[in-house]
Amino acid sequence: MNNPQAPLHRALRRDQFVRFEHPRGLCLRAEQGALWVTVDGEPDDITIEPGACRVFDGDEGVLVGTFRGEAVLSARSLRAAPRWRSWLGLASLRSVSAS
Repeated sequence: MNNPQAPLHRALRRDQFVRFEHPRGLCLRAEQGALWVTVDGEPDDITIEPGACRVFDGDEGVLVGTFRGEAVLSARSLRAAPRWRSWLGLASLRSVSAS
């Protein structure tokens, strides 16, 4: 990636998830569709509606999936580039099989 401040864009199907470790300073936006977000240790999930964004200020892991159908997310750091590289490297896309 040439520009460490450029946002990460990811299309998600309903069986895919992206996980961010240590997301302090992460700005997560629902470009299309709604996002369903679970923060490690938090009892309530978060819904990010299309066009809305959420900034995370903690270091607890964040798991992102779709709320209804497919979605497109963008993620960027509001912190300096070295931190962006560290959590971007830990972002992973996971697929799960529908039972």
